[in-house]
Amino acid sequence: MGLSSRKILCLGLLVWMGMGNAEVTEAVEEETLVIKMRPFREKNIDYTKEYKIQLLDLILSKTQSNDGPFRIELAGEETIKQNRVFDLIERGELSLIAAMTSQDREQKLVPIRIPIYKNLYGHRIFIIRQEDKEKFAKIQTKEELQQLWAGLGHDWPDLRILKSNGFNVVGGASYRGLFAMLQDGRFDYMPRGVQEPWREVEEEKGRGLIIEPTLLLHYHAPVYYFVSKTNKKLHQRLQRGFQMAIEDGSFEHLFNTHWYIQNTLKLAKISERKIFRIQSPLLSPETPLDRKELWYIPEASVP
Repeated sequence: MGLSSRKILCLGLLVWMGMGNAEVTEAVEEETLVIKMRPFREKNIDYTKEYKIQLLDLILSKTQSNDGPFRIELAGEETIKQNRVFDLIERGELSLIAAMTSQDREQKLVPIRIPIYKNLYGHRIFIIRQEDKEKFAKIQTKEELQQLWAGLGHDWPDLRILKSNGFNVVGGASYRGLFAMLQDGRFDYMPRGVQEPWREVEEEKGRGLIIEPTLLLHYHAPVYYFVSKTNKKLHQRLQRGFQMAIEDGSFEHLFNTHWYIQNTLKLAKISERKIFRIQSPLLSPETPLDRKELWYIPEASVP
């Protein structure tokens, strides 16, 4: 029996039981899985067109015939700090988050261990001050880059990754505050996943910040969907739906055609950059590094 037939049968039974229209609507609404996520940092965007929302919609739609309908909602309009989001998911007030992994995060929540951006987050390019463009263009080795100071959120996993690899790092208390710190010379560069800085530099225009065009720092930094350990039903549904999207090619198709991903790759010009590779100490032994189809590999790269 299809989903529509089941819903019609359910409606008929509820009416036969003597429930009014409002009660019937409420009962049917209870069948819908509501996914609550934190709001986006960016303002005035259509979140339904964002990649991580469209991917989540794709994954859930794969299992809809068996598991029922769903709806994705943002919880209000105010930005919530990432660490607090993890607490809210643990308490059941939010459903999930798409976030970079670490062993600490995997102990707090449970991930669906498929990198939603195929590790684009692990390709880090830098926001710098306009006047430092020539200084960065002269960098030829990782050791030269390590002499400068990177600025990151104090609770970001990347801070630990860079620090463990011998980089000088400065931790900032707030995301927005980092741009002011960079402008004021508190550090030299702000490493960002290749899809992140384009909007950020535009939003922070007036600070004299640009995207450095020649360098890239690479490490494994998978972004997963995380859910509560107690929400086994949602975890299983996402795991099944994601695997179905991989097997039928729809995940690869979305990645290869989505405007956000394609615009990122066009702007970043990854294969034209000097790439410095480092190791992440934060990866769980369960990280699917052996599944090559899950990781983005540029057509060419500078060793």
